[in-house]
Amino acid sequence: MKKSISLFLFLITIVISPCYSQKSLQLGARLMNELTFFDGLAPGFGAQAVYRLTKHNGLESGIYYQSRRIGFIVETNTGGSTTIYNTQVAERRIQLPLLYRFDSKAINFVAGVAFDYFLGWKDRSHTDEVKIIDYNRDAFSFSLQAGISHSFYLSPTLILEPEAKFNLIVTDDDGGVGLNLSLRKIIF
Repeated sequence: MKKSISLFLFLITIVISPCYSQKSLQLGARLMNELTFFDGLAPGFGAQAVYRLTKHNGLESGIYYQSRRIGFIVETNTGGSTTIYNTQVAERRIQLPLLYRFDSKAINFVAGVAFDYFLGWKDRSHTDEVKIIDYNRDAFSFSLQAGISHSFYLSPTLILEPEAKFNLIVTDDDGGVGLNLSLRKIIF
């Protein structure tokens, strides 16, 4: 856990260090709803930061919590009879994206990478016949992300931003398409 916290603080320091020369800093919150390729809806939420370096160019980052349900088929053979069960595990993850951002009046684009840290899991099978007692996966995963959005200025310093995003989790051969909603305040 100490290594994870140290890695996170190191990455945040790298991202924040060029902020002193930027044009603006926006901080806020994001709600995420990702429809995964194989396992349905993966909701999430977190804190978002947008660093505008020039009029159109900038960086986007944040820290997000996401719950992702993973489905499995378990086959048992008892007394010569085979039974098949559908089971589910809910994975809990922390996600740290590092994205290039292009802003315009009409549409915004983001593209980059995200690092996911596996926090834990819970059996969501809802069956008494099969209980998952052990679940193992890599602590870190890596994804490529791209998205489009539009900024609605609710006031001179408050921005509401719906977004459509594509996420490809390279290390898991999974991913999804998300509809996200951000609310940010321009700090300076």
